[in-house]
Amino acid sequence: MRRILICILVLVAATAGISEVQSQDFIIGPATSTLDTKALLANPALISFQRPQVALGIKTHYSGFSDDSGSGFNQGYFVASIPGIRGSRFGAGVHAQYFNSPLFTRSQLSASFSARLWHRVSFGATGSLYHIGYNRDNFVDFDFGDPVFQNGFSRNTFNSAAGIYARPVSSVEMAIGARNLNEPDISLSGSGVKEPLEFFGALSYRYDIFKGTVELVSGRYDLDTRMHIEAFSTEGYFARMGTNMSFDRGYIEAQMHVYGGVSINYQFELPFNDVLPETYGSHMFSLVYEFNRVPPLPQRRTAGVVMPEVVRTRTEAVLPSAIVLTSTTDHLEYTNVTLTRRVDTTTVTEEDLKHLTAYDIGNLERQQDYFRMPYSSRRPETAPLPAGATPEPVITDHYRHTLDFIRDHILSRDRVVELVVEDGTQVRASGIREQFRRQSGRDIPVSVAYQSAISDSAKHATMVSPEILMDQHMVVLTPETARIRPVKAADASVSEWALRIYDGNDQAVNEILSSSDLPEIIEWDWHLDDGTIIPPGLYTYRLYWADDNGFWKESRKRYLYVQKITRNITIDITKDLEKIHSDPDRIELILKNK
Repeated sequence: MRRILICILVLVAATAGISEVQSQDFIIGPATSTLDTKALLANPALISFQRPQVALGIKTHYSGFSDDSGSGFNQGYFVASIPGIRGSRFGAGVHAQYFNSPLFTRSQLSASFSARLWHRVSFGATGSLYHIGYNRDNFVDFDFGDPVFQNGFSRNTFNSAAGIYARPVSSVEMAIGARNLNEPDISLSGSGVKEPLEFFGALSYRYDIFKGTVELVSGRYDLDTRMHIEAFSTEGYFARMGTNMSFDRGYIEAQMHVYGGVSINYQFELPFNDVLPETYGSHMFSLVYEFNRVPPLPQRRTAGVVMPEVVRTRTEAVLPSAIVLTSTTDHLEYTNVTLTRRVDTTTVTEEDLKHLTAYDIGNLERQQDYFRMPYSSRRPETAPLPAGATPEPVITDHYRHTLDFIRDHILSRDRVVELVVEDGTQVRASGIREQFRRQSGRDIPVSVAYQSAISDSAKHATMVSPEILMDQHMVVLTPETARIRPVKAADASVSEWALRIYDGNDQAVNEILSSSDLPEIIEWDWHLDDGTIIPPGLYTYRLYWADDNGFWKESRKRYLYVQKITRNITIDITKDLEKIHSDPDRIELILKNK
């Protein structure tokens, strides 16, 4: 990655040209940004890779020389786009832009269209109604009979643009295109003053949540090289900063997802020139709404109580000439479990720890109930506790306070206490249970679990050590693997196939390929190509296959929901239960025969 970044910096330095701050340019975004709504104003090919959305933004420039100076001029834009036409292969959008100053105004009303030429490549084009005019009411000491204005103070014409966007691999994005394709005539007198043809190209490299972009624009201001660096999240957040390589202007921008499909955007731009101390730059605020941003999870249908009796006739099942994907594993629970054991060193001595085993202090296991307390689900291997045993006549004050604490806890919260009985302590445990009954005036629910005299594995007999007391971590995937079943029509043929998983930005995150017929079940262990587990979020996946004639087809998309759960479990090992300040979920009283 370091070599790629160095190459990008060398390219930037080699192509840096002279550019000027031109406040009359319309608002646009980076030509490779699929998260920025303004980017399709620069490159219409991005519509096919963005979410359906509407956006409204206003930009105000402060170019005065004192604190009393107001807005020298302002701009605004509106964007509406629908990318998912005919299976997400085509997209369309409309947008409007305007620029207004005391003397000069420009506006553009446009319609855009995009199409995916291949899976990772799209083409887009824009047609615009272009208006240019002058605010004659603000002219001072001016000859309104000047031949320049013989045809009026405004002009309408047409404009056009086109672009291509490509993502050859998941970490690299490229764009190329041109604006002012028809070089519209913007002169009021018909003298042939035209908007010059402008070419643009951009290259982005993504690493984890960071992306760097180099953009080249060649037009009326010769060659302008721009660089953008951003951190982003597909949930709708990004923070970006950029400048042109002449360093005469720069900006910072951030977008925050608020709720549902609503996000807000703010950009601050400041000129870096000789009058820097006397200028105030510009501020832009945008409001973005994304449609169907998080589709709801499918609801499970419950079976009806009564099924009507009907007479059915047997028919032959006929599938269209296609392949349909089915799965019962479209919801992944990705659980991070951490087990921490805290030893109360003021009451538990090293000698006490010698009488405990690794099984006594809890453990994490790869099973459906991945965490188990020490003696959960143990089966008694000795006789049940004797009934009616007398409590021990002599007990210490500490012992008495501990029993009172447990009694009050299970009475106030209607909990169950677990007596863990080692062989030889049955009578003492029975006396404790009888004392609970007498003090409470009712039969307190006490569950009894017997520790086996024979260890069922080596770890149960392992003495507690500092290494065993260290935190345990485990990742639990439920279900452990994705099982996707392709249902193939009788006349469908497959010579090779690919299953691709896409994130919320419609970017492929994993791919399973094979040059053979479809298997009965496609299994996937939820890991990406780099070995990491798929992050939480909403995904889609499709099957692509080639028939015997080499023609590629695709299935309908299915949704995959990945939910990450973090569970922290703490076990307090103490002889003084009053030191447990929080409300415990479970109490186990272990009687050791020592």
